[in-house]
Amino acid sequence: MKVLAYIIFVTISLCLLGFISYTIQNDIEDRKGNYIPYQNIVPGGGMERLFWFVQVTDIHVSRYRSFDRAPDLRKFCDTHLTVIKPRLVLASGDLTDAKFYDLKRSKQFVDEWQTYHDTVKHCQEIVKTWLDLRGNHDSFDTPDLDHRDNLFRKYSSQGMDHGSSYVYHHEEKFGKYSFVAVDASPNPGPKRPFNFFGYIKSDGEKVIESYLNESRTSNMTIAFGHYPSSLVATQTGNNIRYILRNVTAYLCGHLHTLAGLVPNMYARHKTGMLELELGDWRDARIYRVLAVDHDMLSIVDAVKDRWPVVMVTNPKEASLIAPLHEPLYLIEKSTHIRILVFTNGNVNNIEVYVDSKHQGKAKHVEGPLYVLPWQPSLLSGGVHSIRVVVQDSVNGRHVTEQTFSLDGTSPLLPFKGRFILMMDIATLVHVVFYFVVTVYVFVMVLLRKCNNIRSHLFTLHGGIFNSLLKLYNSWLHRMWLVTKTTKLFYSLIGAMLYVAFGPWLVGEILEGHIGVVFVWGMYVNGSYLPVCLTYFYGLFQVITFNIPLTLYLGYQLQYSQGGHRRKSLCHRARHIYFPFIALLVFQTYIALSEFPAAYGIRALVLGPVRTGSVILAVVLFSVSRKTNVNSLTGICTHNN
Repeated sequence: MKVLAYIIFVTISLCLLGFISYTIQNDIEDRKGNYIPYQNIVPGGGMERLFWFVQVTDIHVSRYRSFDRAPDLRKFCDTHLTVIKPRLVLASGDLTDAKFYDLKRSKQFVDEWQTYHDTVKHCQEIVKTWLDLRGNHDSFDTPDLDHRDNLFRKYSSQGMDHGSSYVYHHEEKFGKYSFVAVDASPNPGPKRPFNFFGYIKSDGEKVIESYLNESRTSNMTIAFGHYPSSLVATQTGNNIRYILRNVTAYLCGHLHTLAGLVPNMYARHKTGMLELELGDWRDARIYRVLAVDHDMLSIVDAVKDRWPVVMVTNPKEASLIAPLHEPLYLIEKSTHIRILVFTNGNVNNIEVYVDSKHQGKAKHVEGPLYVLPWQPSLLSGGVHSIRVVVQDSVNGRHVTEQTFSLDGTSPLLPFKGRFILMMDIATLVHVVFYFVVTVYVFVMVLLRKCNNIRSHLFTLHGGIFNSLLKLYNSWLHRMWLVTKTTKLFYSLIGAMLYVAFGPWLVGEILEGHIGVVFVWGMYVNGSYLPVCLTYFYGLFQVITFNIPLTLYLGYQLQYSQGGHRRKSLCHRARHIYFPFIALLVFQTYIALSEFPAAYGIRALVLGPVRTGSVILAVVLFSVSRKTNVNSLTGICTHNN
């Protein structure tokens, strides 16, 4: 059994590592793109073929918390957008918070939406074009797109004209640029927490594809949505990245850069499309400036009130090239280095360095644009660096450095961001969940068929691994004792299989609508939604209850087998009662808190997974206490 376990573990590990490695690797070698520019104008020293815009995300206007989110956004419009002067603003979801103070219940609040509406109206006096769309918070407890509780339709900038996905064509003298809003919020939108993943029905997918086809004649198409592509499923099974294969970049939010742990959550998919997640406005007051310069997209993520904001648009950052969608060959033909500097002060001086060699001082052209002549033909292939030092009258010295290349060479983006954005998280957690369930059942069945556990234990000879081997022997023996107790074995196997296949709860998933939740999804208001987040909850349940309960019952049986029942009450309390009480109290707290708070008392009464687990633990504790272990396993004992 040990050899079989080793083979299975090594095989699965190698397959998983290989899958992850293949998924997150970029595939852009020798692909300089098929972009055909409308005008073969190289980046020079003027304002031609240049415009810029701004993205904000996850504003979370709340009636209960952080009342400065909307006022700060209003102030941002007054103090930043008046300086940056973008052509348009993208607001990529979670415009409101829609959560009660306890953070468990959720509902659309009119006053939150009214605050957002008034803020946007003020900002549109500065920047007329404000493109917003729904996030998961904006769709909490919304039975239908046309339902009165879908307040996005009434209070957002685009909701009156576009209830879901839409396209906006931005016209410049030198071409047309299309912005496709991808609404992946589930419809109907359940109460929290089960709409963390996006879901696009077949009719919604057709609408998005029609907008993308409509944009094929544009110079550039940029898609924006709330959910990262790794968290979006479709009813047809089509990958959202394939649907968006012809866009230059997909801009999103939702993950809040994982509380700042992954500040540059960027990826480039195998279609050449860039995916750029943006940190939140809610806590970090982060925003993004994006520039399209000669049909090449550049970005800089900035924090409110931190000036200057500096962006080198030519040569473009090497790690963020989109080789199939941008005219990258223009970089080596360009005549000038091009820099955008947005500041609330005056720019006194800009020094430019290429590969640490001083190139000179950039000169002001117009607005935020500064340029410096250069000769890229003098540079070799591969990756180079450019450093820009800006001296500002108000903010002092600011240094910006980035890489670039003339031949399409592109460094890999940071691993954490690529992993999160390029993996199919729903499929991955699905596989991991059922893998854990399968291994648990497989091991339990094998142990039950085993009559002599000693043949599967390691012989202890001392050394640095002796403690680990002793621990393995001890816990394997304890699990074996559990499987030899028929009532415990079948109860634990049944509980595990129920988590994987049975209904978890019945509750008010939508206001006035009862739904049923399974690990693979939910049925509510006549619709099926593949929730996906339930797999995380399933793993949490298995790891914090099913497996610990199994190990605890094995420990209890071994404790009884060793004659420890004659120990003092204090000794039994430390080793038996306190661990069980801790497990029971934790599971009771989980059962009483989140699901009942979100979906009503019915979710507590009709909640076999959470509430049933508390009852199961008490029953199996009683069974284990009454079990005569020696009568069941007298043929083989193992001392700890």
